[in-house]
Amino acid sequence: MRSIVRTVTSNLVLPNMAERLEATRRWGNQQAHDHYQAQWPCLNSIELQNQPATETAPRTLMISAWNIERCKHIAESADLIRRVGADIVLASEMDLGMARSGQHHTTRELASQLDYSYAFAVEFVELGLGDARETADCDGLGNLHGLHGNAILSRWPLRNVVLLPLDAGGYWFVQAPKNDGQYRVGGRMAIAAQIDTLAGPLTLVCTHYESESDADGRALQTQTLLDGLDTIYGNTPAVIGGDLNTNAFMSTGTSPDDMLNRPNSIEPSFTHFEKHGFDWRNANTGRVTTRLNPDSTSSVPLKTLDWLFVRGISAYEPFVTPALTPNGEYLSDHELIGTQIRYA
Repeated sequence: MRSIVRTVTSNLVLPNMAERLEATRRWGNQQAHDHYQAQWPCLNSIELQNQPATETAPRTLMISAWNIERCKHIAESADLIRRVGADIVLASEMDLGMARSGQHHTTRELASQLDYSYAFAVEFVELGLGDARETADCDGLGNLHGLHGNAILSRWPLRNVVLLPLDAGGYWFVQAPKNDGQYRVGGRMAIAAQIDTLAGPLTLVCTHYESESDADGRALQTQTLLDGLDTIYGNTPAVIGGDLNTNAFMSTGTSPDDMLNRPNSIEPSFTHFEKHGFDWRNANTGRVTTRLNPDSTSSVPLKTLDWLFVRGISAYEPFVTPALTPNGEYLSDHELIGTQIRYA
């Protein structure tokens, strides 16, 4: 397992084209992957930019989690976040210097639109253009930097920021899980930070589990995540949110009520969350959280993959908001989920 990353910088050191081309030529070699993962600074540091604090966070606030699917529509995504009133956004699948998202630093630009602080950590250095559809759309183009990861955006300054690896890395470098050209250096991870509230520190976590794992694999990622959080922050009030890729619910035909109240036998990750004091029942709706891309020809049923978990605080009024503009234009293949939270 990789080490927890605590190094913070205001600007990530980006791998250059020559380094990424060399890695592409050595695709399939675990030893080569591990060298790049250990040596490239962008995989071993976190970009943090805070806005000046004007006030301390209140006891009641709105938390959202959103897999923004590369964040290809920055202004429109910011507008949706404003419309739902999210004070904190736990954002996964954020790009930096990818052709498919216009070479933007999507986290920085989204935070700028909202006037929020942000922390961004790299999950993968992408050696290709993306999935099969993105590769076709970006034919003839190249990535400026090729970074992809998770972020926390906050109305208040972030502190005690860390990157928590969830696996050893290399799965998408040594193998080709989807046979679609997604060759990557890195591994699944979570980013965590704290904000100061009137009731004390609140720990925030954004995570993205492996899409090709099974229920037991997700349980292992959960245990790794929770052990890391306890080591760093202790038993503090916390919110965890993100895309957990809980595919077993769909394959077993689990009802929304069973997902909320009896998930453990299908997705044992929930047993680990419960043992560590986290609750999900009042923070989620049990409704599906994905939508089909307008260009998709798939008939795969929609899924419930995105979740929020709370500890030491109350959650209420959970919601799922369509990832669409007011005019019905598509923003992401995942809906934005959220909940109100309140200290006792």
